[in-house]
Amino acid sequence: MAIGWHGARAAHFSGASITYECLGGNQYQVSLDLFVDCSGVAVIPQDLVFQSDCGDLFTVFDIPVSPPTEVSQLCPAELPNSTCNGGALPGIEHYVFQTTVNLAACDDWTISWSVCCRNTTVNLVANPAMYVEASLSSATAPCNNSPSFTDQSLPYVCVNQEVNYNFGVTEPDGNTLVYSLINARYAAPLPTPCTYTAGYTGGNPVPGIMLDPVNGQITFTPTITGNYVVVVLVEEYDAMGNLIGTVMRDLMFTVLNCTGSAPTYGGLSNNTAGVVTGPGAIQVCDGEPFCVDLVFTDPDAGTVLNVVSQATTLLPGATFSVNGTNPAVATLCWTGDLASSPVNVLVLALDGACPIQNVTSTAINITVLAAGAPVNAGTDGALAVCSGDAPVALFGSLGGGPDVGGSWTGPGGTAHSGTFDPATDPAGSYAYVVGVGCASDTGFVDVSISTPPDAGTDAVLSLCSDASPTALIGELGGTPDPGGAWTDPNGVPHSGTFDPATDPVGAYTYTVNATAPCVAAQAQVTVSLTQAPDAGLDASVALCSSGAALGMLAQLNGTPDAGGSWT
Repeated sequence: MAIGWHGARAAHFSGASITYECLGGNQYQVSLDLFVDCSGVAVIPQDLVFQSDCGDLFTVFDIPVSPPTEVSQLCPAELPNSTCNGGALPGIEHYVFQTTVNLAACDDWTISWSVCCRNTTVNLVANPAMYVEASLSSATAPCNNSPSFTDQSLPYVCVNQEVNYNFGVTEPDGNTLVYSLINARYAAPLPTPCTYTAGYTGGNPVPGIMLDPVNGQITFTPTITGNYVVVVLVEEYDAMGNLIGTVMRDLMFTVLNCTGSAPTYGGLSNNTAGVVTGPGAIQVCDGEPFCVDLVFTDPDAGTVLNVVSQATTLLPGATFSVNGTNPAVATLCWTGDLASSPVNVLVLALDGACPIQNVTSTAINITVLAAGAPVNAGTDGALAVCSGDAPVALFGSLGGGPDVGGSWTGPGGTAHSGTFDPATDPAGSYAYVVGVGCASDTGFVDVSISTPPDAGTDAVLSLCSDASPTALIGELGGTPDPGGAWTDPNGVPHSGTFDPATDPVGAYTYTVNATAPCVAAQAQVTVSLTQAPDAGLDASVALCSSGAALGMLAQLNGTPDAGGSWT
């Protein structure tokens, strides 16, 4: 393949990518995005090389320089002091070179660019050249548009702090994107992998780096300061699974010693209608409104976070609002639209630190699902059971005539049979789902469990008629609950303390009330009395020694019982 570049007067290039847009028929607008260190020399016109499997090979020379945009990661007050403006602070400019070409219907077009000079980096040996390319299959996928990168920054990040970065890739045709880390390359003259410093590779350009293949989120914690080249390939697949195009971005991360901390991203939360399918992915239904929160915090006291996004540009009718400054809660609301699916929404959190801001970026990958025939999971219901009850079918507690054949999950989200067993299942909300995807419906049954009361077990109490009053609850067997009520043998409320002198004998009932659906518990103490013996009252008798014998029992006062013995 022929590669063209303009000699040794190249600037210090820090990042590059090629994208394309179909203008109709076989005509394409091709864009070369370059990120240039302002401390280098001036940027000059660039060349792009086009080659196909149909035998085509041509170069578009001297694509003119466009006015650059400064994308330095400086706070607004320090932008005038960047190297782009004659100052000493690190400055980066973004250049876009565009050309329009006609590409015949071939299944392997490659568009490439190369330059002689990179910035010095930690993970690449020496200072190699740079090469990027894009590909398209204009026969299999006529007039297809490539994915494009909406983040136009060159990240400055902090040593020993977690980095969260996203390219914010969008794809206007609804195709599926897959992200991967690849080797940095240069042209000599064919594309050749760069040589990596020991311990580094294209798949591991920073130790411990993680790349989400679905939304392109990059996470790593650098431990050494310096520049690191990271190259990400984005593959585009159509609905049939055919690879129809690729783009790549060659990007440099600059790791610095920082005085502050980067904002921390807490993930998606408070989702109102969609289904979160991953750390940065959500599925929503066509025509159904939803909202989701993204929470950012900063450990540095007093930091005022600024959270921004291009959500309202990418999603027609969407709103994006931010509540608070630290934490800052960004809320994205939108009504799902198949015409805009799938879509990657970039969100940035900036801490405003000077001179160099700390930035955390993430993306929400939104997939809109088509609605199907309506189904009915019924209306929500409630079920109250007693812990000793028999198992019961939850389906009967749903209202509204639910469709049969759905599935149940328990409070922890685990699968459930739909038959609630008070002896083994926990209380909580049980979900019934019918259908799948957007042709689905969910009903809930909130189950509460009450514990049955314990009145103890029946007992028998025998007392002497002259015994002291006795607390009946202490005579019951088992472990009766306190707080119940007593009734006497005639059903009259009773204090629960039996007084032999005044209370009738018989069965005394102890009742402990229950919370429905449990029922009250009862236990009885059957009391009997034994009459106490009567020896009469003391008496004195004066007798003559010569008098007749005298019966002693008759001399006692009171009404002594007969049959006793004398001593």
